[in-house]
Amino acid sequence: MTSNPAAGAPERWLEDHGDALFRYAMLRVRDTALAEDLVQETLLAALTARGGFKGEAELRTWLIGILKNKLVDHLRKWGREESFDATLIDDDTWSGKFDH
Repeated sequence: MTSNPAAGAPERWLEDHGDALFRYAMLRVRDTALAEDLVQETLLAALTARGGFKGEAELRTWLIGILKNKLVDHLRKWGREESFDATLIDDDTWSGKFDH
C-alpha cells in the first residue's frame, strides 16, 4: 500500500487530532471510557483505510467521518443488546391483552 501524503503521518494522528475526536465522541456518548474506545477504533480504522483517503477534505474531517460511523455502529449494537426484564411486567396489565 502506498502512503498518501495528504493523510499525514499516522503516528501523529493521535497527537494532532485526538483531542478533537475525543471531544466529539464525549458530546455524543458522555462516557469517558467509551469515548476513548471509539477514538481508538477510529484511528485503527483510519490506519487501515488510509490508502483510500484522497485528500479532498481535511484529514480531521475524514477522521470525524470515520468516528461518526463508529458511533452509529455502537448505537446500533447498544440498541440490540438492551435487555428486556420480564420481572418488571405487571401481570394484571397484560393478562387481558393476549389469548391464553
